[in-house]
Amino acid sequence: MLTLYQRLALGCGLLIALVSGVSMLVRTSFVQLAALDTTHHNADEALAALGAARASMAAEALTAAKLSTGTAQSRQFESQASQTQNLLATAVSLVRVFAPGVSIDDVNARHQALLKQNESPERLAPQLEAIAGDLASRSAALKSLHDSVVADVDHRQAVLRARLISACGVSIAAAILISAVMTYFVVGPVRRTARAARRIGQGDLHQRIEWRQKDDLGAIATELNRMIVRLRDLRETESGRLQMEHQLSDAVVQSIFEPVIVTDAKGHVLKLNQAAMEVLGERSSDRMVLANTPGGEKILDAMRKAVSMQQASTGEGEAALLPMRIGSAQRSYRLRTTPMRDGDGKLLGAVTVLEDVTELQEVDRFKTRFLTVASQKLRDPLQRLRVSLYALIRGHAGELSTLQRELISGAEQEAEQLDDLMADLIEVGELETGHREMKFERLRPADILRDAISRHEEQARAKSIDLQLKAFADMAFVKADRRAMRSILDNLLENAIRYTAENGRIILEATEIKHGVQFFVRDNGRGIEAERLPGIFGRFSTGSDQGTGLGLALVRRLVESLGGQISVESKLGSGTTFSFTLPFATVTSTRHPVEVG
Repeated sequence: MLTLYQRLALGCGLLIALVSGVSMLVRTSFVQLAALDTTHHNADEALAALGAARASMAAEALTAAKLSTGTAQSRQFESQASQTQNLLATAVSLVRVFAPGVSIDDVNARHQALLKQNESPERLAPQLEAIAGDLASRSAALKSLHDSVVADVDHRQAVLRARLISACGVSIAAAILISAVMTYFVVGPVRRTARAARRIGQGDLHQRIEWRQKDDLGAIATELNRMIVRLRDLRETESGRLQMEHQLSDAVVQSIFEPVIVTDAKGHVLKLNQAAMEVLGERSSDRMVLANTPGGEKILDAMRKAVSMQQASTGEGEAALLPMRIGSAQRSYRLRTTPMRDGDGKLLGAVTVLEDVTELQEVDRFKTRFLTVASQKLRDPLQRLRVSLYALIRGHAGELSTLQRELISGAEQEAEQLDDLMADLIEVGELETGHREMKFERLRPADILRDAISRHEEQARAKSIDLQLKAFADMAFVKADRRAMRSILDNLLENAIRYTAENGRIILEATEIKHGVQFFVRDNGRGIEAERLPGIFGRFSTGSDQGTGLGLALVRRLVESLGGQISVESKLGSGTTFSFTLPFATVTSTRHPVEVG
């Protein structure tokens, strides 16, 4: 069996031979066509020259018959005779080249001899007519020969052209056939080897490449077969078992129902399971797919935060939801990002899980609407109850005993707490249903924090808590709703004062960041338990019997409605820090009147 190089050389040799043969055939055909064109041209020239000589001879005889004796008439005849003689000489040479069998040399000789006689033109006319008749018979013979020769030339030219066309068609078909055969016998083994190598790479170690020729492909096949044997042996060793465990872990990731995205420390996608590929679409094979996918920036931010802080990041609330469309369905996912380390603890990247919370969101919206409607319906009876309790405790319905006064006072406190709860429920419901309209304006961060401190100074002074402000007076304006900012800071400050011991310290701080201003509310209170941090911004999340449990949920929704994000850092016994961001206010150009004079 031939090697690949021998097959390639044989195919190239056949193609070269085919091209050379066709080239020689074309050259020969063109030479023959040129010769036939020359014959055709000679025949046309000979016939034309003889026709011109015949016409001149006839004109000479006619002139001789009409002229009388005289010097002027003789000169006219001599001129015509000289022209005829020149045309006959030309015709003799051309006819001799084209048709040696049709000679007019004798006609030419007779004409020359006749002109040498010193006879008058009218006496020469009969002889000239005889010569013209003889020349006409020779011209008829030459015409017949010319027609037969031209017909033969045209036929032979048509045959040569048909042969050229057929040869070109046959050569093209032969070249295609040779190329196809060469491709099959040269490219075929390479493609079969590539398919076998691909299956080997996919883990099928029962493949074997059958190519025993001593060429480069044979060397590759031999080494691949040896590698297959070594890999099969390796499967039985510890490394093989580790590799099997790795494949098992990949299979586990693929079998997870929720989308799983594995990225390196730079945010490049390393691995996706099938659910993630369905979410990210056709570009899921691109390492930079997250940068070009709606919601991908949130995933990258969560991954960077998890990598930089080297701890799990769990998104909560609307700000952590990724709305994505799969087909015609709109789904929402919650981010859960965890740093990824190797066996030595070295940071490799992050694993992000997208929890499908679409149905939970719908249930949550239903609960919100229900609680909002229920709170609104219960608020009027509650207000009437509070009015009645107020009238009773003030003695408008008669004097009360000490026990009755204590019971009514407790009921009034419970009614007030219930009213606060329903107010918070209504406000949260308005935010989540979109009924709360924000009136955005340009606010100075230092002024916002200073007003919040002034509202809670007495409450802090009662516990000897030091309220401090850290914010430059000339910081950039933020775009926010004044009422929303009041609710945010009041809830955070009330929580800080509630959970900070006497003689404690609370710091309100604001600093400028890349795209806005970040606010901080720090305290040195008892802190928050680690198990409570993931759900700290949920509804009814409270660490004591005080408060409604909706304050932080309301704060989160208000911050997100203002275009910011909120987070918390806390350690039990070391205090708590709440931080949230707000965007810069856009600068509007104003035109001031110019005073004249």
